[in-house]
Amino acid sequence: MQDAIQLIESSSKILLSGHLRADGDCLGAQSVMYHAFRKMGKEVEVMLPNPPDGRYGFMEAHTPWTLFDGTLPDADLLMVCDCNTLGRLGAMGDAIAATSMPRIALDHHPIAADHGWTALVHDVTAAASGLMALKLASALGIEDLPLEAYEAAFVALMTDTGWLKYSNADAAAWAAAASLVERGVSTERLYDLVYQQAELGRPIGIRAALENLTYFEDGRIAVAFVSQARLAELNGALEDSDDILDILRGVKEVEAVGLITERAGGFCKVSFRSKRHLDVNLVARTIGGGGHARAAGASFGEEVHLDSAVSQVTDALLEGYAAQGIATALDA
Repeated sequence: MQDAIQLIESSSKILLSGHLRADGDCLGAQSVMYHAFRKMGKEVEVMLPNPPDGRYGFMEAHTPWTLFDGTLPDADLLMVCDCNTLGRLGAMGDAIAATSMPRIALDHHPIAADHGWTALVHDVTAAASGLMALKLASALGIEDLPLEAYEAAFVALMTDTGWLKYSNADAAAWAAAASLVERGVSTERLYDLVYQQAELGRPIGIRAALENLTYFEDGRIAVAFVSQARLAELNGALEDSDDILDILRGVKEVEAVGLITERAGGFCKVSFRSKRHLDVNLVARTIGGGGHARAAGASFGEEVHLDSAVSQVTDALLEGYAAQGIATALDA
């Protein structure tokens, strides 16, 4: 972390970014650092590689962002939040790689030894990148952030721990949540903003995905998918897939889930979840993705059609199930 601190202190214009379709943890960590850097007197800009998850649009009011349009803003330092490789920034990552701009990764995902970052703020044991951002702000001497920054950190923590119900919700995560509430964070307000603003078509979208559900390995592996054509036919929507993942992972027999959604623009996205044994990060890596042991994902290029994406995801899950000896672990 010390190398990162030195880079930050010597910089004047900082560019903040994060992975494609930024989620609550990515945007939350960016918000904490945005407010911390501004308190240090830095010029700060947040630029996202593409539109973020729509549930978190309310955060833009206090942490404004722009979208990458092919041109990078003038900056002397880049910090990427909740992201372990420039490849997860798509075309924006390619543009950054072509520059000599120093770059810092603030992340809790595994990072390869040949990562290529100038400096790291890295802790795989952290429940959320948003908590790491708070720790970095403190190390920079910034202890009194605006309430919006603490709310953003809370959103980061809650969305990455499933409101403190996932396996990464350790004692430190619970303590951090309590500390943020003590600082004035309203849990009811943020829960409403994140989880109670679904579009009218969401239940119909969930139905459309569950129409295409298949179980494998005696119900231990579940794979579902949904096409844009079917969503349009039913007038459904499915911007967020967590509801379906929770339904499928809630089935007693199921150990791991793969959900493939066809997105506007023709590309397919897969989200993986597991309960206790299957490391879906390893599964996701076999198709160009990554993440955590219990939650990971990947995106396919436009050249990969939905049926091919479903086939690749199914094969990856079944091969991972066999290679990791999950049947033996579950039968023990």
